[in-house]
Amino acid sequence: IEVKKLNQVIGTITTDVNGNFKVEIPVQTVGTTLVITATDGAGNKSEETRVIVEKYIPSEVKRISGVDRYLTATSIAKTGWEKSDVVVLATGIDFPDALAGGPLAYMHNAPILLTQPTKLNADTKSEIIRLKAKKVIILGSTGAVSAGIEKELKAMGLSVERIGGENRFETAALIAKKLPSSKVVISNGFNFPDVLSVSAYASKNGIPILLTRTDKLPEETKQGLVGKTSSIIVGSTGVVSNQVQGELPSPKRYGGLDRYSTASEVVKNLEMGTEIAYVAIGTNFPDALAGSVLAAKNNANILLVKANTIPDATKIHLKNFEDFAIFGGSGVVSDKIKQELYDSLLQ
Repeated sequence: IEVKKLNQVIGTITTDVNGNFKVEIPVQTVGTTLVITATDGAGNKSEETRVIVEKYIPSEVKRISGVDRYLTATSIAKTGWEKSDVVVLATGIDFPDALAGGPLAYMHNAPILLTQPTKLNADTKSEIIRLKAKKVIILGSTGAVSAGIEKELKAMGLSVERIGGENRFETAALIAKKLPSSKVVISNGFNFPDVLSVSAYASKNGIPILLTRTDKLPEETKQGLVGKTSSIIVGSTGVVSNQVQGELPSPKRYGGLDRYSTASEVVKNLEMGTEIAYVAIGTNFPDALAGSVLAAKNNANILLVKANTIPDATKIHLKNFEDFAIFGGSGVVSDKIKQELYDSLLQ
């Protein structure tokens, strides 16, 4: 069996004894004409079969979800990892400590799992066991993930490392020290959506995420900037002021009027792949936080939506993607949005 494009052979295969075959060829653009011929053992050649490449449409837009944020995080881990030596563990109750954890998790090829602050969730524990993890990196102080949980993990035979500062700014700076990049992402430490929109890009490119106040660069963040030569600001001047921008190395800003238009600027300007985009709600943090590493593994953007509507700033990008997957169940991102995403694939 021979496959040609413009008289050039792009794939060949010999059939099995039953005449079955599967030819692998490079990805082709929609509308390309391929010519397929078969030649038997005696050298007789078949007539040409012409095939025009059509757009691939998946059967549905998939959800990666569980009944709560903890099970959604384990579902994300199951989707992306058969096993992992390292797991990153963060509280599922509040976002600051875990916010900067995506690039660190990606560096270790580790999923991010969530727990309650004082009790290791049973499903999270089961997932750590399924992954055959050897080490857990806890993000945040004992106020975020208790010493009791750390003790329980060690009793499971796991090595435990805790990265936690006095506050969110110091925790992010401590995480940044683990990443060798000379570049840094800066975002408001009290405004999680902007970080979620850039986390997959930062993770994929090994760029640490540092946090700031709106009008004042914290001392902890200044320490994290030592040795950095360029910076990406995510968010408008309303969340990261020009005053803060003036203290950053070679800054480039991507910001919009709200979280959705800021995310849109990130998608437009910070290049990722187009095979799939992951969709998450922009009003809560856990699903996109846990999903950011999976998105990075697949060189994919995270698009932010509302519970029942796709903002125009997000909608303009839908035509650029070949598939979508939603983080979270229908109670988080509605079936109406799921259908809208699928409809966009048909256009």
